[in-house]
Amino acid sequence: MKANVATQEIPKGYRVYKIKGVDQPIVARKGGPSADQVKNKSTYKELRNNQKEFGVASMMAKVLRNSLSEGLTEICETYVSGRLTAQFRNIAKYEEGPTGTRPMYLTKHGHNLSGFEFNTTAPYEGIFGAKYFLKSGSKRGQVILHFPQFIPENTFKTPEGATNFKINARLVALSDYQFDHVEKSYRALNEELHGKFGSYQSPMLPILKIPTEPMTAHVSVDQEEVPENTALFLLMAISFYHYENGKFIHLNKDSGMTIKQVY
Repeated sequence: MKANVATQEIPKGYRVYKIKGVDQPIVARKGGPSADQVKNKSTYKELRNNQKEFGVASMMAKVLRNSLSEGLTEICETYVSGRLTAQFRNIAKYEEGPTGTRPMYLTKHGHNLSGFEFNTTAPYEGIFGAKYFLKSGSKRGQVILHFPQFIPENTFKTPEGATNFKINARLVALSDYQFDHVEKSYRALNEELHGKFGSYQSPMLPILKIPTEPMTAHVSVDQEEVPENTALFLLMAISFYHYENGKFIHLNKDSGMTIKQVY
């Protein structure tokens, strides 16, 4: 898969344009160099190369966010796209080679994104204190989650007005990328599974002093073994709700989601 302008999300304060001779679109801050300057000046060669890596990182961030349900998307704070893109962009820096051709191996370096918070005002680990256990399934691409019983009222840092909660888990597959020197662009090593996901959502549960029932979930991206050139991102989320007039209102700004682990 090639990164292109259609698959990128442009951060606020940036602009995008294409120039002849550069396969990837150029993304630059508004007020920065013009397309003509980038095209003709040798001093902007490094910028052109950086944009190739930025394009792949932007696409990876978008694929991950597109795997989220509407409820999980609501948890994300305003500038999460730019923060997430920056984290993916750093993956290239762990490999040797000229800028713009370095491989982006999520399977080797994706663990550096573990702990990424999608809502920094309500970090997942800070508001959800229940113990739970993670175990790999019989095949790569499968995770078993187990939540022993816990008392919600004693477990959460509960926001004001919250009456209920849901626990969410999402396992997302993202492919490693390598630079194709013939095509002069990046390509996914496993495009077939790139962006596929499995998910778990608990029932809507009340926040009471009564213990919950133990919960066990089997989350799987695919029925077959996931290849080694594909990373698995486990996202965990806790959503709080306020029940009023027969409806559950999502307290999204007080809910949290994190990249728990990358396999």
